[in-house]
Amino acid sequence: MKTDKPILGYDRFLMMAIFNEESVTLEELEDKTVLFLSLIWYQQLPEKEEPLMERLFFTLSHLRSELEDQRKSKKVGKTEEECDKLIQKGWVKLEDDHYSVTGDGEKEAQKFVKNMEKKASLVRKDFFKPAAAARNTTVLDAFLAVMKLGSGLISGSVGLTADGTDATMDTVSAFMVWLGIKYHRETLSTLLVIFGLFFAALSIGYDSVTHLISAFYGTLTPMGMPFLVIAVEGIAILAAVFLFYYQRYVGKVNSNLTLISQSVDSKNHIFIGLSVIAGAIFTLQGIYFVDALIALFISIGIFKDATDLLREAISARKGKEENYSQYKLPLEECWEGNKMMAFQNWVLYILWTTEKKTRVEIVSSLKTAFSPGNYIPVLSELKATCKDTHDFEGDFEGLINPLKEHKLINEDGKHYTLTENGVKYLEDFMSNFDYYNVHLSDTILLAMAEDVY
Repeated sequence: MKTDKPILGYDRFLMMAIFNEESVTLEELEDKTVLFLSLIWYQQLPEKEEPLMERLFFTLSHLRSELEDQRKSKKVGKTEEECDKLIQKGWVKLEDDHYSVTGDGEKEAQKFVKNMEKKASLVRKDFFKPAAAARNTTVLDAFLAVMKLGSGLISGSVGLTADGTDATMDTVSAFMVWLGIKYHRETLSTLLVIFGLFFAALSIGYDSVTHLISAFYGTLTPMGMPFLVIAVEGIAILAAVFLFYYQRYVGKVNSNLTLISQSVDSKNHIFIGLSVIAGAIFTLQGIYFVDALIALFISIGIFKDATDLLREAISARKGKEENYSQYKLPLEECWEGNKMMAFQNWVLYILWTTEKKTRVEIVSSLKTAFSPGNYIPVLSELKATCKDTHDFEGDFEGLINPLKEHKLINEDGKHYTLTENGVKYLEDFMSNFDYYNVHLSDTILLAMAEDVY
């Protein structure tokens, strides 16, 4: 199996690792690389049993990687080859099979570390604080309002114009939420969002009923420029999906009911957008009442969500402990699943490097690799490494049995060995990162797993 280390900017990764450890072997550098790749949760392969939204998320993530496969000139080589390049630059030296940074290399490595720490701080400050999430929501809602209203006026679509008006109200509401969080008036902000949901439910329900009545009497005005409506609402749905995941995550992690309430509103906008698109599609077929019928059911769902949130807000106001367990973190199960996959990938990797190992040796290796104190460039700066020592001894069968069932490893007495299927799996896994790079979006996604690992 090739040991290509498929990270764009892999030289920076190596410099950070060598600088932190002061003196490190080639094997130790490769170990850190495999650990890093294994903990990139959003690059895992989508499973058939995963929910549609999660499968779509991972599919899009892999599509990005496939598109990047065209950048042949930027593909890096093996770890040793990359280290040789660093030696040629005068940043790294090799003595007694150990790599260490030179004087010039230390300056460069410090720059890389500080840059990563700056990115990590930026992510936590500008993305994962409640006030930052509320501010970002306001900006995105304002963009959607302008887009929907403008397109609605151009197309003459009553539905899109109404949706744009609703988006304008969302912008005002989001701005008030931002002020409420910033000036510690979150209860008022929460109630504002909840009553906004009630208003949306009633207004959508009223419009739906009137449209259905008009359709019954044959006086319903057909939607104009349906293709424009579909395109605009498609963009709006993607934005709503992002806001739902984003607001739910920040709200749940920070125990902020206001943002959780906003995430419910964003979820509703996904369905509203789908109903408008459905209406546009059926309009092309000469059927004009479908979107109104769908919207009626959506309004009922929004009303129920608003009622549940109001009940939660009243309980919190009375001093009762708020129950956030019903609001699941988006992709939470994926994070947990990927943590187990990371452990299993490590088992396959160490069997590939040493041919066979006993249970005791595997458990010991897992404890060392996933120790909270083990520095992994990028992930350590983002605090996305394991924080607690996992019970590998107690969970050993749960880790090993799936590998045996998929015929990735063999158990021969007290020893475990890697099969040909295991080698192929490991090769496929590594090739999945052929052109991976840590952009700002990657730091955000990696940092989201901070509370899981």
